[in-house]
Amino acid sequence: MLVERIMTSPCITFNAKGTIKSVIQLMNEQNIHHVPIVDDEMQLLGIISDRDIKQALPSNLDDSTSLDLNVSITKIMQHNVITCHPLDFVEEIALDFYNASIGSIPVVKRGKVVGIVTAKDMLNTFIELTGVVTPGTTIQIQIPDIPGNMHEVTEVFHRHAIGIESILVFRDKNNIGKKIVSVRMMSMHPQAIIKALEAKGFQVYHPMENSL
Repeated sequence: MLVERIMTSPCITFNAKGTIKSVIQLMNEQNIHHVPIVDDEMQLLGIISDRDIKQALPSNLDDSTSLDLNVSITKIMQHNVITCHPLDFVEEIALDFYNASIGSIPVVKRGKVVGIVTAKDMLNTFIELTGVVTPGTTIQIQIPDIPGNMHEVTEVFHRHAIGIESILVFRDKNNIGKKIVSVRMMSMHPQAIIKALEAKGFQVYHPMENSL
């Protein structure tokens, strides 16, 4: 999936000539938590988040001089910004969110800000990819990590004429040489599929095991 598929575009930006007070007002009015800071040509100069603002504002317990909210936003914005391109893969920028512990990534094309992706967008994308927003049942199948096994799994669904909403595959950390296939099927009655998969020798994990 490409970034352009999930990004918010156009996104709300803030000119670097503006003040801290003005950006706080903008974020409150628009109910947003991250704002790319740009110049007159929409070139990215930095980014500000509600967390940056909270850290800059003095605590009620602090006797130091209050921050002047009429100074330039450039005084507290983040200057080193991780960016992405609309044609980057979502899976790749997910690593940036994870490794850098950030809440948003501006999307830049030809040097100009064209959108933004937030951590909430990433979560919504994951939920969409898993297919849990549609009626159905999720089962997990343990398979040997050898070529051809996915065909053995999908053939069972084809034979029973049950559609598949999504398939996620990940390594079984507790069993070397095994993988877990998580299948979201378009049926509320997985018993026949489970029985057929088990007949092929696969270990199947499903909600009924836990009386759910």
